[in-house]
Amino acid sequence: MAYAAIVSTLIFGSIFVGLSGYFQTSEGIGGYESAAEDDLFGTGTALGIAIDTDGDGLSDVLENTQYGTDPDDPDTDKDGMSDGWEVDHGLNPLDNGESEDLLQDPGEADTEDANIANETDSWPDPSQGPNGDPDRDGLINKIEEELGTDPQRSDTDNDGLNDRWESLYTMTVQTPGGDVTLFDPLNGNWDCLLLDQAMEDTLSTRFNGEGDVADWDDLANSLGAHSCDMVLDTDDDGLANFEEESFGTNPTARDSDMDLIDDIVEVSNVSVGLFVGVGENCNIPLLESVTRTAPFQDQDRSWFMMDMDGDGLLNGPSDWDTDGDGMPDGFEFCYSNVLDQPNNNALETLNPANASDGYGDWDEDGMNNYEEYQVANIFGPTNFTSPWRMDTDLDGMPDGWESTNGLHPRDGANGDLDPDRDGWDADGDGAVRYDTLEFTAVVIGIDVVEDQFVNATTTVARAQITLAGGNKQVIPMVAPVSGYVYDIHVTLGQAVESRLFTWMEIVEPEEQFTNLMEYNARD
Repeated sequence: MAYAAIVSTLIFGSIFVGLSGYFQTSEGIGGYESAAEDDLFGTGTALGIAIDTDGDGLSDVLENTQYGTDPDDPDTDKDGMSDGWEVDHGLNPLDNGESEDLLQDPGEADTEDANIANETDSWPDPSQGPNGDPDRDGLINKIEEELGTDPQRSDTDNDGLNDRWESLYTMTVQTPGGDVTLFDPLNGNWDCLLLDQAMEDTLSTRFNGEGDVADWDDLANSLGAHSCDMVLDTDDDGLANFEEESFGTNPTARDSDMDLIDDIVEVSNVSVGLFVGVGENCNIPLLESVTRTAPFQDQDRSWFMMDMDGDGLLNGPSDWDTDGDGMPDGFEFCYSNVLDQPNNNALETLNPANASDGYGDWDEDGMNNYEEYQVANIFGPTNFTSPWRMDTDLDGMPDGWESTNGLHPRDGANGDLDPDRDGWDADGDGAVRYDTLEFTAVVIGIDVVEDQFVNATTTVARAQITLAGGNKQVIPMVAPVSGYVYDIHVTLGQAVESRLFTWMEIVEPEEQFTNLMEYNARD
């Protein structure tokens, strides 16, 4: 179930917060200064300084005199990252983050002029190794090297989006003017082809700076350009990409956590218009919207940055089950409004932010609320049963009895079925036999399967006999009555030599022992 929402005002989704501690580049982390701005080739340097024997991006002279690294080994500390890359990005090429002897300490470089800035640091420093994350962007250093991102900056391309978040959703969009790669952590896509005048007019109207809504000009960089990665709404769910990033949601999916509620509905702090039913109409598409209170309408923005159930996922659109009670937010939201409760009983409503509401059996069908949802694990994500109705599909069999006996409790037509085929041919007129067989018939075709309904005189199998003189003849075996194929007693290639042999048994509808009959006979 995906909720398409009409949200009149969305305060949360329109706030652009820099989150300085989150996006800000960290300088000097690990005690190893970046050499990116150093003048490595000063005046009068010998031409031989350019020799780079190990191809790590550092000249042999600098490895010997400044960094203390091995000029014959591109990865001195054996951490899987090139010495040159580590130096360029402010990491220590002599510290692999693990407790083991290094080949050379910075204080043991070959000249008196060696850079020994790190000799007083505490080694090993886990943040310097391949599994370190000095910028706390969620990407370890080894992955940053593979992606080409800066391990000291959580937002390498300065587009306001976390590197790891972008790397999870990198995608290519085709346009008449060429392809655009969105969410590339190395490219902010400033004023890209997707941001044409019409789109810019729409976005500048939306981000008008009124109240808590961000101002369009404030979303630009110092040159007045806007990042497509940041300001677009890639999945068209009503949340701009930078808003999705702040909530930790997927910018390419309307329902990031697949909890059966669109992200925009989960973060709304006003009532929403839904085009999918709730309550007893849960999951049913609607032609006209219904207005309901948003599931977390009373929560403030800070609540969405918390993790109430301690599962590592932020509350709301990032967490399939925000309160950790085993029932997804969408299921609980479906049965959360007292307006939809059959008896208008507020005490019998679910709450996706209340972990204690899974234990009641309000409809007395033998399943508590948690078990009503667990049915979906067997029959599909939207095929849970109602905690308000004893018999969700109104087929005369309670949900608890159906689910316990392997029946689909949301299939209102299965009461007339007999899946265990324990009915029987009471009047004996449903046996398929070759009544005129004289010698031997070989089964060359079986044209039905068990449980299939067939009409009288329908061919259900084919036999081949050998006539005098050796000619072959195919004999159709037909159903003597209309009914369900209960048992098939022949196999392809089998030789049948008796007229009394029953090829199949057909049971008429009135002879079945249906699911509903089984329920009524349970005592």
